[in-house]
Amino acid sequence: MGILNFATFALFAFAIFVMNCNPKEDDKTKDFIAARALIGCSSLDECFSNMASLSKTGASFQVFKKNGTRVYLKETGDLTSTKTGPIFSASKLVTASLILRLVDQGLMSLDETTGTRLGWTGVKGQIKLRQLLAFTSGLNPSSPSAESKSCIFTLPAGASATDKNNCVTSIRDSTQTLKAPGDVFYYNSFHMAVAQRMAEIAAGQTWQQIFDTEFAAAGKLNFSATDPDNGKWYADITSKSGDGSLAGAYGLFINAVDYSKILNMLINDGIYTPATGAPVAILTGGSRVALIRELFSDQYQSQTTIEYSQFAAFGYRWHYGLGNWRFCSTPDVPSTCELDIVYHSFGANGFYPWIDRNAGYYAVVGVNNFNTNVFSVFSLLQPNSTSLFFGQDAKRFIPPLLQ
Repeated sequence: MGILNFATFALFAFAIFVMNCNPKEDDKTKDFIAARALIGCSSLDECFSNMASLSKTGASFQVFKKNGTRVYLKETGDLTSTKTGPIFSASKLVTASLILRLVDQGLMSLDETTGTRLGWTGVKGQIKLRQLLAFTSGLNPSSPSAESKSCIFTLPAGASATDKNNCVTSIRDSTQTLKAPGDVFYYNSFHMAVAQRMAEIAAGQTWQQIFDTEFAAAGKLNFSATDPDNGKWYADITSKSGDGSLAGAYGLFINAVDYSKILNMLINDGIYTPATGAPVAILTGGSRVALIRELFSDQYQSQTTIEYSQFAAFGYRWHYGLGNWRFCSTPDVPSTCELDIVYHSFGANGFYPWIDRNAGYYAVVGVNNFNTNVFSVFSLLQPNSTSLFFGQDAKRFIPPLLQ
């Protein structure tokens, strides 16, 4: 079975499994049939139209060459490529990239620990920054519902240092103590919240200030200021309220065009390279290339097991870098995984950015379809599987665009 067919089959089987295992969910059969139809589309425009027809508020899709030239744009409905919206877990890649900038400046190290930065002791004081960004820190909740009740979602606007310290301390004290850092992968929001607090202390700024200064500002990635919510982090994304200083796993509002600038910077080893205008060095240190390689490298260690991911429950062992999924056909065989690997960080609402370093392009699916319960893997079916199906099929039509 070819690489593309294998990946499509895997996603198809994943969606079928979810549907068969969740009879209490709202009937999504029609949505699933429409999503499955994407596999048979005969052009990129047709694939997009099929995908966009399932969106509640519209959709956009962009493809860019490594040099910043946009070679494809299609959008429909209210949610155009320049319309600000929440991106849920697509925030994770942004968080890891921003922390990488602090490492680049010498303010942090990927191997620094919670003990040295936060004063934690014992096993949890041995957690490394890289393990927080790779979800292998061991800060695992007792259940998804325990995570949903966390203080990171209720941190008040303008939260004080004490508020934030108390919140990360509660994460430390309420999570499991049996597994050592690096032993298990558990996909949740706690890891990045702790990493953000470490970053704030290292930089002497709030998370929003770091983001504005290092990424959003004119002279950097120059994000659009038309919508005041663009580039803003919130604790509660449903009401756009609260302090997003610990919401690095889910809390960013941004438009798809500005998100694509972050992908551009990453595919160009820390140098933002727009189609017009001079390149801008976002990472400026001598180790910038090595840092980007580390961001995308497999962070699983030989002893790492997957305790929870939305894929592993259905038999798929896609590994994780720093804030990004490593999507390939042979995740447990590094040498062959690198041949067809795509790095992505998709959101529960279907927002789906990816980078194909081998082919030399990056792409963003911009949608915003809220789920009834973002902490239930079953509620992810329609938004996530539709975007993933579309992405797999779209990849067939992208190579000619890059000529």
